Amino acid sequence: MTSTVDETRIAERALGLVAVASATGDERAAIDLVRSWLEPVADEVDAWTASMADLERDPAYPGREVERNDVPVVGARISGNRPGPTLVLTGHVDTVPVGDAGRWSKSPEGEIDGGVLFGRGACDMKAGVVAAVEAFGAFAVGDRDFAGEIRFVAVPGEEDGGTGTLAAIRRGWSGDLVIITEPTSGPDGPQIVVAHGGALTFSIDVDGRSAHAATRKLGESALDHYWTIHEALRVLEDALNAAETEPVMAALGLPYPTTVGIVRGGVWASNVMERLTAELRAGVTIHETIAEAEERFEQTLRAAIAGDAWLDAHPPRIRRTGAAFGSSRIDPSHPLATTVHRAATAVFGEAPAMVGVPYGCDMALWTRVGGAATLVYGPGDVRVAHAVDEHVLLAEASDVARVLIEAVRVLLG
Repeated sequence: MTSTVDETRIAERALGLVAVASATGDERAAIDLVRSWLEPVADEVDAWTASMADLERDPAYPGREVERNDVPVVGARISGNRPGPTLVLTGHVDTVPVGDAGRWSKSPEGEIDGGVLFGRGACDMKAGVVAAVEAFGAFAVGDRDFAGEIRFVAVPGEEDGGTGTLAAIRRGWSGDLVIITEPTSGPDGPQIVVAHGGALTFSIDVDGRSAHAATRKLGESALDHYWTIHEALRVLEDALNAAETEPVMAALGLPYPTTVGIVRGGVWASNVMERLTAELRAGVTIHETIAEAEERFEQTLRAAIAGDAWLDAHPPRIRRTGAAFGSSRIDPSHPLATTVHRAATAVFGEAPAMVGVPYGCDMALWTRVGGAATLVYGPGDVRVAHAVDEHVLLAEASDVARVLIEAVRVLLG
């Protein structure tokens, strides 16, 4: 099967996909390009547009950061010559915006230099999408001597919550086993992500009492009272992370960070600040659902600031906002994980680590909503994702395709 990997095709497709701008909310052209690769080889290709209005009514709706009316998705399937499980290869085509293109030393629209593909989305995660398509195609044009069904699904909307994956699951495109080809590389090549935390965003409004700056003691500074909340957030963050017992998550040191990203307040330099709004990101542990994490965050924060006279009399308003990323895990001894591990060891010559990561991805939806055993494994180092000069090694993308082919061959053998 390894001879079926066409390195030139992988490089050309990855470069072509990066050249198609697909910031979250504007992914249709990228979905159409992936569809054009699937149609010549698949038994069935299903391309559709899901309505955001319908997704917003779904109990599992993850929220979003970008306004949009619809969600374009494409799925493809091929069947083996005997009954068996359904395995899904999947990835997202949306990217974060380029930002200031003048800061890039290579073209953000795609450039290959010395076997390295540069461009927005190269690492996160267009090279991974192409590697998965290559593996899917290897079985599509082969003798079909495998059990069950292989599916490939390309989704939008991962960067702002996972609406594309939810649409795919509700359309019936989940399976028994799912491999997401997000970037997972470490110092020695791709690692296998078997657990990840989630994240919720919150807005906290804190009231003060305005007064002239020259008579500061007649007022109550919202900033001072926010600082009481901020210190409580740090205490709660420490406690949450110290309580983690899952080895791959505890090894991160800070698997569930709480980060305050925006603070707004005040109307005039000579006034005591009468109101402040803080916007923050808080973690979701692998042991809880989004709803449980939301309830836990608010209850523990209110308990932590109880007894402060001003905040007791003027309770802060805590609101969940934006997208919600769930958490997920798979037992490292699950056959999906051990099979990918053996295949990666054979291809790369070194055993990949099985790790946990502190960021969210679509794994949670495939696991918690789709009911599939899911892991994340793909080319690229997440440390360069979303960054200036984002890049990925093309040789790594080809080797990941080889690992996927070998792993699927064993899992469906």
